Amino acid sequence: MNKYLHRVIVVMGLMLLSVSAQTQQSGVIAPPSPVDIFLEASTGPDGQVALSASEFKLVTGRYYRINFVCPDVKGDFRGLQFKATRLVANSHIRVFSVGNIELYLQGQSFRAIQCDEAGSARFSFIPMRKGVYNIDVTDHSDPPQQALARVVVE
Repeated sequence: MNKYLHRVIVVMGLMLLSVSAQTQQSGVIAPPSPVDIFLEASTGPDGQVALSASEFKLVTGRYYRINFVCPDVKGDFRGLQFKATRLVANSHIRVFSVGNIELYLQGQSFRAIQCDEAGSARFSFIPMRKGVYNIDVTDHSDPPQQALARVVVE
């Protein structure tokens, strides 16, 4: 390697170290905003659970936020439950929120989201493994009515 190229590499390395040290001290690095995904669940007049979408296509390593919306829930007997066990297990969970309350989980897990009245909950995550994952939404009837959506992570 010639001396000029070696000097350029050394100078660039020092510049990167300097920028990195300044960024760490000022705390400037902010995560990108997540891509919002909305999944609305409702119970139709026939008693069946209906979802606003049946499939979502995501990319490994990107930042997403699932917004689970229950606009017409009226008490425990008409409640809806969201489960995405395998997707959650294969993702890095960042923030879980209900209303204006945010829980910073940083990689922790959860089992289900349940709406016992109208409202919404959301969680942001980074999918870490490729695969096809089911989202299972059920109501509280006996037997429970179920609707499925797929998340395809490429």
